[in-house]
Amino acid sequence: MESLDHLDSPGLDLPRLCWRHKGKMLLTGTAVIGLTLAYLSLAPRTFVSEAKLFVPVGRESTHLDPTATTGQFVAVTDSRETEIAAVEELLTSRVLAEKVVDKFTPAMVLERDPNAGPSLADRLSFLNDVNLNPLRVYSIRDKAILAFQESLKLTTGKKTSVIALAYESGSAELARDLLESLVQFAQEEHLRVNRTSGSLEFFDRQSNVLRQDLADKEEELRHLKDSTGLASLTSQREIQLEQIGNLEADLLKAQAERDATRAEIERRRKQLLDSPAMIVSELTTGQPNTPRLSMREKLYELEVKEKELASKLLDNAPLLIQIRSQIAEARQLVEKEEHTTQSTKGVNPVRQAAELALQEKEAALVALDAQTASLSDKIATGKESLKKINEHEVQLVSLEREIELARLAYRRYAESAELARIDSEIHNAKISSLVLMQPPSLSLTPANPSPKATLALGLLAAVGLSFGVALLAERSRSTNPARAATTVAAREPALAPAPIRPRRGDAVPANPR
Repeated sequence: MESLDHLDSPGLDLPRLCWRHKGKMLLTGTAVIGLTLAYLSLAPRTFVSEAKLFVPVGRESTHLDPTATTGQFVAVTDSRETEIAAVEELLTSRVLAEKVVDKFTPAMVLERDPNAGPSLADRLSFLNDVNLNPLRVYSIRDKAILAFQESLKLTTGKKTSVIALAYESGSAELARDLLESLVQFAQEEHLRVNRTSGSLEFFDRQSNVLRQDLADKEEELRHLKDSTGLASLTSQREIQLEQIGNLEADLLKAQAERDATRAEIERRRKQLLDSPAMIVSELTTGQPNTPRLSMREKLYELEVKEKELASKLLDNAPLLIQIRSQIAEARQLVEKEEHTTQSTKGVNPVRQAAELALQEKEAALVALDAQTASLSDKIATGKESLKKINEHEVQLVSLEREIELARLAYRRYAESAELARIDSEIHNAKISSLVLMQPPSLSLTPANPSPKATLALGLLAAVGLSFGVALLAERSRSTNPARAATTVAAREPALAPAPIRPRRGDAVPANPR
């Protein structure tokens, strides 16, 4: 009973448990280690070939295909993670697996021994008709493709442009060759999926059409300019406006000079009316043999005589009165007699100069009238030319705009054609942006099974399973009280029976016997 109470206790004595079940634990550990050693000796060796691809920022991610552009720069919103994820999808795609399998044959990819006998699936082929063969292979090629995809491992770290590839196979050379073919096909497919087929022919054809259309429009513009005499609307309009402005300024100046000349001519004509045509140029007086001079001499004699008589006679003397009467008559005769003067007349130089100046002004007035008329005609001609420019402006501007649009379209298609040509040359040269950073390795060291790791796992499994068997045995022993008591009695010495203590809660008789 004491041993049963010990088994009911919650504590677990591990040393005692191990000692009690040492045989089972030793047998279990030995069996596990033996299985581990058998696995290491019999398991097929697996070799791994590793390679690394670097995905730089290449032409596939720096520009769009020419057929996708619209003449403006388009911002690409895809991130580098998206581009690398697309490369990963390409590497794990079925199309690459099919190419590798077709190149190496399904039997080589599945690593089948050509000398081996029929497989279990072949032996159960009689069940194929009723679709009861669980191992039926519908297509050896599909099976090889799935096996290749399962053996291929891809690893991509965060914030990196490197994709690590690993392929597991029973042959190191086969793993390397398969991985090399996969990388080669991946580069070719990466070129293909990032290239638009037929873009070069399309852009070449469109460039030729647009070049011919541009040449036709330029020829039409040349004929229009030749027929209208207009070369450049802007410059010719500015020149014409400048000429009209200068002519109008000259016209105003000529009109002002003409008005001034006309006023001056009127004034000079009025001055000529008051100016004599002939004037005395020479005057000679005091000629001796003239009647006036004789009469003055006689008058002088009478005056002398009158003074003599006046000094001798009275004023009322008849002789004195007679003399004075003669003097008065002589004076009247002298006064009536014209002055004896010799004069010479000539042309008035002032009038002559005025007439010459008037003639000059009249000639200048005629010139100014002719100049004014000429300027008016030139201004009218300039305005007609400006009107002609304005009339042909719409046609010229429309044609020049069409030429500019045609030139832009031709330039855009020519640039796109050049991009397509470069893309085609790169495709023909098989230059891909997928850079083989590390070529597929040839490692003769088996990756699986690893002796150290396998032995460590086997040892841990042996220890764990040994303790598990001991715990299970102990649990089965505790659930069988009779067996537990027999075992305890057999292993422990006989002792005096101990008084049985009543358990707490049991009824105690009042008068025990």
